Amino acid sequence: CRYQAEKRILSDIDQLTMEWAGTYKHYHSALMRTIPIGKAHQKHYKMYDACLDALSGCKKKLISGNKVGEIFDIHAKIFDDHGYKNSRMNACGYSLGSTFAPNWMDVPPMIHTGNPLIIKPGMVFFMHMILMDSEAQLAMNLGETYLVTETGNERLGKQKLDLVVL
Repeated sequence: CRYQAEKRILSDIDQLTMEWAGTYKHYHSALMRTIPIGKAHQKHYKMYDACLDALSGCKKKLISGNKVGEIFDIHAKIFDDHGYKNSRMNACGYSLGSTFAPNWMDVPPMIHTGNPLIIKPGMVFFMHMILMDSEAQLAMNLGETYLVTETGNERLGKQKLDLVVL
């Protein structure tokens, strides 16, 4: 997932997960992607589809008036419905604020079940859909930053959500 890297040369067939952010006046917009290298395993494609589905479901819940915990609940349901209950995490994102690099994570709220915080316009959340298949030694991650607006939300990242295989 994160911080599991070691100093090594990537293999001809491998995977790389990156989480990075762009900054402007101490505000951050983070992205997260897993990139299969050389060739994607067939499970990478299934995991990617589940991540994209979960991100879409979470985006629909990220609206003013909902509770932050509701975002996690839809994340969990979608991953569980795809058969990934044992591969998902117990949080699917966090708030972003005006902080100093290299940290872009704001003080809580984390997006986890039961979080009662009411979502309001102006809040910014990084939502990360993370799957880790320890048995197959495969991961898939898809993360984007969203600004809550009066009428819904706006994705701040400009990169395509497509699965990229290098």
